[in-house]
Amino acid sequence: MKRIFLIISLFLLFDVSLAQGNKYDSAAIFLMDRMSDVIGDLEACSFTVNTAVDDNDFDHGMVRHYGTSEVHMLGPDKMLVITKNKKGHRQYMYNGTQLAYYSFTENNYGMIDAPPTIMEAIDKIHLDYGIDFPAADFFYPTFTDDMIALFDEIRYLGIEIVDGKECFHLLARNKDRSAQVWINNDAFTLPAKMLIVDSTEGHPQIESTYSNWHINPVLPDAMFDFLPPAGATRLTIVAKNEQ
Repeated sequence: MKRIFLIISLFLLFDVSLAQGNKYDSAAIFLMDRMSDVIGDLEACSFTVNTAVDDNDFDHGMVRHYGTSEVHMLGPDKMLVITKNKKGHRQYMYNGTQLAYYSFTENNYGMIDAPPTIMEAIDKIHLDYGIDFPAADFFYPTFTDDMIALFDEIRYLGIEIVDGKECFHLLARNKDRSAQVWINNDAFTLPAKMLIVDSTEGHPQIESTYSNWHINPVLPDAMFDFLPPAGATRLTIVAKNEQ
């Protein structure tokens, strides 16, 4: 890790502006690019995401909700997400042709035809059905470019301890919101935490913590093929534009 610290130290001597009027710290850009390169080279991975999401409730004001997700990805076309939050215990299973939704809480399921890669499927399902997937932002190969497009300023703030581990701390902001990213200071430089704060009334936050990373685990194909449990009810999942 000494080499990474040396590169960051050199970058800090030459803070650059990538667009007139916008400030982008070259050390922060380097760290995001390195994280994206590692994620892009993974053949498979498993990890846990714990989330805390603020919701401006009409009756109770700002209320925070917690959830946890177990995520498994294999190659470009297989994904399993098991989620527990206020909406119940659910799973999403993608096998390269279809996404299967199953509610453990209600014992019902639905099937959606999906594009042939994970990222294409995530985009289409979010656009058509409003379904979000944990940690999806980090898996886009354009993550750094997307951050530059979204924020007017991106800075490297130094080393922080997150859950007992050293992390690189980055801050991005514009007039509407700020985002902080903590990246593990180890050989893999994978994400450890992300915090998004909105500038609207009450300053609602979304915090995600990433842990239990397993790099290139053995994940059998059968994990990603859905078989409806006995007695489960099949639902018709309707796209937003068809409602």
